[in-house]
Amino acid sequence: MDRGRAVRDWMSRKPAAVQADSPIGAAVALMHSAEIRHLLVMEGDRLTGILSSRDLGRLVGDVAPALLSAPVSRIMTEDPVTVAPEAPVTTAARVLLEMKIGSLPVRDGDEIVGILTLADALESLLWFAQGAAR
Repeated sequence: MDRGRAVRDWMSRKPAAVQADSPIGAAVALMHSAEIRHLLVMEGDRLTGILSSRDLGRLVGDVAPALLSAPVSRIMTEDPVTVAPEAPVTTAARVLLEMKIGSLPVRDGDEIVGILTLADALESLLWFAQGAAR
């Protein structure tokens, strides 16, 4: 595996996304079936938020059928922090840690081109550490 030190080398491409008016229940089903913990929330082609398993965890005890039909915009994190694909993965990892967040949408200009999760950042740092130990 020949990977570099940029976010683009570690991010997941084509991240799962829903529209802001999608029902929470549909978003939960998508996250479950895709086995993911972060879902981009879009209005058309524009990123407006992110829905995480942490956001869903806040609903515990408050999950009524009416809430599952409410739009994801009601519980998403608005205006998520993003990172550029050419940014060093170590810089992105620092942002994840300092902001105590689990993922960063990757933005190239106005286009969302991927998502970097805390697990992706950790994998990259372990990979570099193993290379340095050789």
